Amino acid sequence: MASTLTWLDYSERDRRRALDVIDLFRETGTVDELGLAGIRNSYSDLFFPGTSTIQTRACYFLLVPWTFLQLERLGKRSTEAAAWARNEELRLNRRLRMGGDTAGVFGSQAGDALKRLPSEVYWGGLASWGIRTFSGHMWAYFRSLDAFYRRRTQFTNTPQDPEGRSAAPANWHPHLPPPPSGFPYENVSVALRSQDAEYLRDRIQAWHPESLLAVLVGRAKRTDLTADQPWLLSNLAEVSPALREHLHDAKLFAICMQGAALLYNLMLSEKQEHDGRIGIYRAELADWVAEVQHVESDLVDWQLDGVWRVVRTGGRSVGYPTQSFVTCWIDHLKRDGPETLVPQDSAARVLVRKREVQLKRGRARLTNPRRLELWGGRSGTGRMEYRWGGTKVLLKDIFDGLERSEGDAGNA
Repeated sequence: MASTLTWLDYSERDRRRALDVIDLFRETGTVDELGLAGIRNSYSDLFFPGTSTIQTRACYFLLVPWTFLQLERLGKRSTEAAAWARNEELRLNRRLRMGGDTAGVFGSQAGDALKRLPSEVYWGGLASWGIRTFSGHMWAYFRSLDAFYRRRTQFTNTPQDPEGRSAAPANWHPHLPPPPSGFPYENVSVALRSQDAEYLRDRIQAWHPESLLAVLVGRAKRTDLTADQPWLLSNLAEVSPALREHLHDAKLFAICMQGAALLYNLMLSEKQEHDGRIGIYRAELADWVAEVQHVESDLVDWQLDGVWRVVRTGGRSVGYPTQSFVTCWIDHLKRDGPETLVPQDSAARVLVRKREVQLKRGRARLTNPRRLELWGGRSGTGRMEYRWGGTKVLLKDIFDGLERSEGDAGNA
């Protein structure tokens, strides 16, 4: 039976932590075997705020609030709102699946058996971009509706401030573009109208002006999307010195820590006495050693202070054991050179072994024969890209919309 995550009465922070767990399995090749997700996600939030690896298309940043505004206009009570919203989202996704472009449409495989609705996936991002003004979790939003309607009625029946200083109660940004004519029954697609794309661009730039996301959405250049890694964009003229430094730190962190993941996989292959995999991982480690040597001059004076500062500023929790593991690995790398980390008697092997046992205890593959037997042969070896792959899809949607004339709108 497939496992599911059900949102109960969690806070926004609880929800973010739960989605972080999901993220561990979504970024191809970067399953978090060594407990580095908190650091990776801190940089992901810094560069691409409001995004998540489980987001698929930019259109949902508008389709979700349009659906919930319709719910409010109909006055759906707190007791019925969740069921109504789910049914409407499922119906909307059925219509999207009938369109010409179905890539990234929710339910393409699961249909109405969808485990996570778009509203659940985009809820945090909607707040981050200033589109959702209600400050709580989605279930708190549903519970608040009855009181919201009372406040709205009271506001309507109260003489207004002649200077217009009082605002009507609202859960959503007041300047959302209107949905297309016929929404939600007609003219619905994943394509953004030009006004939709402009709105999302403006929201990103207003709420996260210092982010790489804001830089790229402001430039709206398709050539930017050809970069394989986000730090390859650090020399853009619009990138601030502070952001450039963060990208530099993120690059070195990603390169250095990939070696720990490759060594971990090599150690597992050796435990299994799998000659084929041993050869593969030794070759990949040799390539990694060469790459580290290529950036060796950058590593000489590189300190982790900036990394920990990003983690603290982002409000994520990275404990002392994780900081100690990362610090020790980088120290070994800088002091002894990457080529010394691979041999059987290396201190790096001891460090990796201790780290897995620390994280997984009795379930550690390096000490539990049954867990080792179940290992699939590769785990967590991909280089961290800080959500760049998924963000490129969102940006492409926005770029397409910015180039689209109003008469040629996909959602119009």
